[in-house]
Amino acid sequence: MDDQELQAFLLNVIAILLLFTAIQPPIYEEAILPLNRRLMPNFHGHGFNGRDVYTMISSQPWLFWRNTGETLHSFQQLVTDLSPILIRQTVHGQPRVRQRRQIINFANQILLVLMWLRKYLHVDNLALWFNIDPASVVRIIYKVVPEFWQYFQNQISWPNLQEWNNLAGNWPEFPHVVGAIDSTPHEIYRPITEPQRLFYSGHRHYHCIHTQLVIDNQGNLRFVQAGFLGSTHDATSYRLMTPIGPGRPLALPPGLKLLADKAYPDGGPLITTVRANQVFKEIKTYKCISTIWRHPRWLLPPVVELVAFLAERRVKLFESI
Repeated sequence: MDDQELQAFLLNVIAILLLFTAIQPPIYEEAILPLNRRLMPNFHGHGFNGRDVYTMISSQPWLFWRNTGETLHSFQQLVTDLSPILIRQTVHGQPRVRQRRQIINFANQILLVLMWLRKYLHVDNLALWFNIDPASVVRIIYKVVPEFWQYFQNQISWPNLQEWNNLAGNWPEFPHVVGAIDSTPHEIYRPITEPQRLFYSGHRHYHCIHTQLVIDNQGNLRFVQAGFLGSTHDATSYRLMTPIGPGRPLALPPGLKLLADKAYPDGGPLITTVRANQVFKEIKTYKCISTIWRHPRWLLPPVVELVAFLAERRVKLFESI
């Protein structure tokens, strides 16, 4: 192909491209409008007024329990205890400089977070329930979850040496065993901006974050720590556990032990009591950690630990009924 033929070929290509450009349909203004304006031509935004969901559902105590994990009495106590704290805090945990109108009151904010923990409703679902915008739902969750964590953390405590000694002999087959340790995974989406293999569990074949749990031989949850990467072996997680300070992962009196599976140092069978199974069962009733996690990963560890606190609290509540 000589220069004249090449020039003629290029001119033909350019002519064809110009022809396609000329016959393209015009871009109407409606085509670039947001979806909500195209679906609803008269939509000009919505003024969210908030909805008192608590008053609506408080007349159904059983369904209230099923959706929040709280009785009406225990919920009212939560509102009484947490409202003075929430009124002084911003979403970032800083003291509030000036008061602003709350589109929903603190009872409904606490209710929203409990329903999110219990059922792991989508942000849009909660926005529809409470008649607030989705951004407000997220702000409420981020503000209330840390205060919940602080409030409920006393539900779990690490026994002192004398308390551990008093537990010896509760399992006749293992007289020196005072509890058991195990881990549980929480599936997450594959990371996009971080090395995904750090979060990938070759044993479970999905991306996850681990939580370590210690239960005594009476079935009480004694320790929970979340946030271990999915690729971290249980033995490594064990060495990183710090209930009493760095370098001393588990403080037990001499001669007493915790049972664990073979993934942990020294191995041994894992034994859990009936009540311990009840604790694990209660943890899994909170859908926010028993389904794939959809929110920022930094929020997962405090949410997992908070759910463990709530599960232990619920088991104690069952025993008092």
